[in-house]
Amino acid sequence: MESPSPPIETLPTGEDEFRLIADSAPVAVWVTRLNRQRSFVNRAYVEFLGVPYDEALVFDWRQIIHPGDAMRLLQESIAGEASLQTFALEGRYRRHDGAWRWLNSTSSPRWDAEGRHIGFIGVAHDITEAKEAELALRDREAQLSAYISQSTAGFAQVDLEGCFTLINDRFCEIAGWSRDELMGQTMLSITHPDDLKRNVGLFERAVAVGEPYTHEKRYIRKDGGIVWVNNSVSVIRRPDGEPFGVLAVTLDVTQRREDEAALRKGEETLRLAIEGAGMATWELDLPTMEGAWSPNRFDLLGLPRTPDMRGTVEDWLGRVVAEDRDVARAAFQRCIDKGESYRIEYRIRRADNGEERWLQSHGSRVIYGDERATRFVGVSFDVTERKHAEEELRESEIRYRTMFEQANDFIITLSLDQTITSVNPAVLATLGYAEDEVIGRSIADFMDPDQVELSLAALNRKLSEGGTTRLTIKVRAKDGRELIWETNSRLSTDDQGRPVSLQAIGRDMTEAKRAEAHQKLLIDELNHRVKNTLAIVQGIAQQTFKSGTDPVAARHAFEGRLAALSEAHNLLTREYWGPVSMMRIIEAVAAPHGGDNGRFDLDGPDIAIAPKTAISLALAIHELATNAVKHGALSQPEGRVAIRWDRSGGAKQRLKLVWTESGGPPVVAPTRRGFGTRMIERGLAAELGGTVKIDFAASGLVCTVDAPLPEVTA
Repeated sequence: MESPSPPIETLPTGEDEFRLIADSAPVAVWVTRLNRQRSFVNRAYVEFLGVPYDEALVFDWRQIIHPGDAMRLLQESIAGEASLQTFALEGRYRRHDGAWRWLNSTSSPRWDAEGRHIGFIGVAHDITEAKEAELALRDREAQLSAYISQSTAGFAQVDLEGCFTLINDRFCEIAGWSRDELMGQTMLSITHPDDLKRNVGLFERAVAVGEPYTHEKRYIRKDGGIVWVNNSVSVIRRPDGEPFGVLAVTLDVTQRREDEAALRKGEETLRLAIEGAGMATWELDLPTMEGAWSPNRFDLLGLPRTPDMRGTVEDWLGRVVAEDRDVARAAFQRCIDKGESYRIEYRIRRADNGEERWLQSHGSRVIYGDERATRFVGVSFDVTERKHAEEELRESEIRYRTMFEQANDFIITLSLDQTITSVNPAVLATLGYAEDEVIGRSIADFMDPDQVELSLAALNRKLSEGGTTRLTIKVRAKDGRELIWETNSRLSTDDQGRPVSLQAIGRDMTEAKRAEAHQKLLIDELNHRVKNTLAIVQGIAQQTFKSGTDPVAARHAFEGRLAALSEAHNLLTREYWGPVSMMRIIEAVAAPHGGDNGRFDLDGPDIAIAPKTAISLALAIHELATNAVKHGALSQPEGRVAIRWDRSGGAKQRLKLVWTESGGPPVVAPTRRGFGTRMIERGLAAELGGTVKIDFAASGLVCTVDAPLPEVTA
């Protein structure tokens, strides 16, 4: 039996067919792992112990080994397992009913598809009766010299025609006939018909040439029963050498034959179990390079089964495809010449249909310690489906790797503790890191604390609710830039559905988000400016069309003011509503009133002013120019307008602008202030935060602006 081991959780092995076959076997069958823990036992195993199945898996066999055999069996078991070869043990064990039984067990190493040792499979035969018969036989053989006198074995003598002439009591017991009944018969008359032909040939040869022989045959007892006997036969001669009879020493071997039949049946059951697991076995007698094959080995190679179920090395190599034949032959030859066990995978082409299949084969040389010839034992598996699956997996990995490495999107895998396990080149290129600067680090190393909290919250949601999460997060590049990523992530699970890692795919949305924010800002600014413009238009309309005003004049004034406002807007639009040149604002508004033909003299630095200030200045210049065309210097051909401005001061600069008319009719101060005058003096002053003064001098109107010059960013 195998060495005992501490109990661990039972793991099922094999298919239902294997379990059915094993449970039907009259011998104990077990399977162990590397830690010596049994993962399967059959019904006979459980019945021998007389305990439930679960207890049988963890039962300590040392408890029931006979004290006289315990030390030897344990030593032989340890040595056998260490050899990784098939080994046998024989000893006495106490059955559940207290009876001591002789068991002969055989344990063979198990290997997985990759050729790794994963445990042992064992079979135990109850050979108590055979062992006892063997011991009894030894005792009888020890007393052979006193055989006749003590009648410990069957003793029969026949004449040259085969008629009984002398028999002892033991022979009568074995044959099942009385002495008187036997003395009237021949030895062939009580021999089983199926054994007669061989028996007659041996007997006649012994009589003719005096050649002794030993054989086993069946006697038919008087009650119709069958008894197997082992007869040692020799010719009896007179002193002159003349043969006169034949002497047979007979042993009853019925029980041994039955035990051997049971053993063969158990071995056949095990063979079927092995074949059911997909293993095809073959043996070779090395002197002849041929030997017994399992039936399914013929089937595996597509060869017809031979009558004697034997095959040769060349039968096998003839089915190996040409490209793999040298490798297979070399591995086999090293095994035979040097004793190197091998494990190889190769292709064969079936003999019956030409189909190409992949096989995995294991082979070992067996060297006996006695005079028996060295043998080879091999086993083969069909691994075609596995090879195809591996090929598909490799192709899938290549496709994934291509997508992984060439994708523009970001692909990242992380452990559950947020450690980065892999990234594609797009991630490295965007962040500016080398791969060894990223792999193995926490994702938190590339985020601000608030973004880490967002990422952990999303992970916790997936852990509690499953599914995927979509998240917009900010990460930091190596140069400190803040990048905005939109990510989708999901958990990867093991075979039991437990989460083991995190997979995320992301896209850089930095520019898109910035454009979106800028667009929103522009829309907000547009809304603000439209409302301001409408307010300005509303104010102009209210003042232009007040009661008592000439409608035609009011319409022309309103159109002019709108035109000035439009010019300012056109200029600001071209500048994307950023700071605008003061010179360009004044030129644009003055152009319709004579600015194009040199009647305006402009002098001053090109100061950038804010959009709102530009609109107020444009309306003020328009009002001054309109008034000059109607009543002032521009109403006369020789009249001119000078506009001078400058800035002064240190850190807090101020703007001073002076509008001066000349060459026009004498100026008379009005009795009341019109809308244009009020807009200039109040509106512009309020916009600039300074003072605006209009002087109706007789030589021409003068407008002076003095205000702080606000800092304008481009």
